[in-house]
Amino acid sequence: MSQEQFANLVAVVATAVTFVQVVPQVVRLLRLKRTEGASPAWAAIGMVINIGWIAYVIAEEFWVTIPAILAAIISFGLVLFLLWRNGADVRVAVIAGVAVGVASVGLQLVAGWTVLGTVLGLSNGLYLGPSVWAAWRSYAPVGVAPLTWVLTAGEGILWGYYGVLVEAVPIMVYGSTAFLLAALILLRLWIARHRIASELAPPDLSGTP
Repeated sequence: MSQEQFANLVAVVATAVTFVQVVPQVVRLLRLKRTEGASPAWAAIGMVINIGWIAYVIAEEFWVTIPAILAAIISFGLVLFLLWRNGADVRVAVIAGVAVGVASVGLQLVAGWTVLGTVLGLSNGLYLGPSVWAAWRSYAPVGVAPLTWVLTAGEGILWGYYGVLVEAVPIMVYGSTAFLLAALILLRLWIARHRIASELAPPDLSGTP
């Protein structure tokens, strides 16, 4: 197997992870209808950044990544809708998403695709960062789906490795930052695990004082 073929195999596996990455979060919002610790900015900015990635990978002809990015756009849009439906205030998040989109277009026009791709890789902090903040400031982040962040960490490792194989620095940056920020959220969920379990425990109906 050539390095190019192996890189494509890694990208296919990463794409499969990306397709299901946000599904646990969608399921949690549908099932629990609770949003504590979940970040609307993560969903809104994540959707916009992935639209930017679509433009970048088309320009650079990384065709194998397109299905994963389309899946991410749809998933983030669905999460944003569910957060809004479940009572979260999404207005600031939507404004932030629009601002990121305008800034990305301006950056590409001024500096070109390579610079935009690098910034998109670094901009993981723009949409994963709010999730880290929301999870750590929540007393019991019951609205956060742990499996989504396990998958995000795994996706980061895979896309980072793919970036190494194809010598694409923006994709390397994307993968490494995704892994590190997902690890921070998983650490918060582990620290708050007893609080989360207490919040999700069924009420005591036995009447025992």
